[in-house]
Amino acid sequence: MKQGGKLAGGNPTRGRAENDFYATHPNSVKALLEAEEIIYPALEPACGEGHIGKLLDSLKTKSTDLIDRGYGFGGVDFLTENFDNYEMKFNTVITNPPFSLFQEFVEKALTIANKKVIMFGKLQALEGQKRATFLQKTPLKTVYVFKKRQQPMRNGKENDEITGKKMSSTMAFAWFVWEIGYEGEPIIKWI
Repeated sequence: MKQGGKLAGGNPTRGRAENDFYATHPNSVKALLEAEEIIYPALEPACGEGHIGKLLDSLKTKSTDLIDRGYGFGGVDFLTENFDNYEMKFNTVITNPPFSLFQEFVEKALTIANKKVIMFGKLQALEGQKRATFLQKTPLKTVYVFKKRQQPMRNGKENDEITGKKMSSTMAFAWFVWEIGYEGEPIIKWI
């Protein structure tokens, strides 16, 4: 692992999680749901094992994922799927996308959602010339920054698969909320 990866909180004894599967901890989802309304019907397009979807109204939420992990509908590539063919039109798209595809997921979600797009991601998604230029052209309304560090669950597990200890992170995470039609500056809130 390169020095930058170590400084960013990576573990030199192992690489990335298989298929970039870092599940959202239920406490991270609950904090969002206390602060932000989900306008149904909703789409959760990277549902993993249901860490987000299980806390949403399951009758009004379609959960899909590229990989079948036993929850929702597997084999659905969010970035190439034509959601115009679905009976349900989605007011909200909410997910924890693969970190390397954050911008691509936002771009696609903004073409699908009628009301809101909500993404869990690294706070550093706000930096970088290309991404900042992109974000400035979107209806990004609110960034919910966590007061306490959140720990995505590597391969859906809360504890380290090697040591058995609870995992910790040096990365800062946030919920990013886009509201279709919003034209103001983004608002920072702490949860």
